[in-house]
Amino acid sequence: MTPYTLTESEVEEAALAWFAGLGYSILSGPEIAPGEAGEERTDYRQPFLLRRVRDALRRINPTLPESAVDEAVRKFTVPSSASLVENNHTFHRYLTNGVLVEYRENGGV
Repeated sequence: MTPYTLTESEVEEAALAWFAGLGYSILSGPEIAPGEAGEERTDYRQPFLLRRVRDALRRINPTLPESAVDEAVRKFTVPSSASLVENNHTFHRYLTNGVLVEYRENGGV
């Protein structure tokens, strides 16, 4: 008996169905591509959809001042190392443990 191998498109379709079942809206790449009406980045070299990152940070941390959101976005999106592996570990750490930022609140730190 030959083992069944999943194709990339089958995995993608399953993941999209799972996310749709969780209530996420599913958009195709061309809908949000640079130059389109729904554009979410100015070119394909931008790996992050910055508006979505900022919106998520504000939703998760509604009391953070804008300066703290800016700092979190900077830490989240600007590589801190020349090593791709280290940057991937840092990114994973930020996703799982959060991004530590300092900000002033009522005149203090």
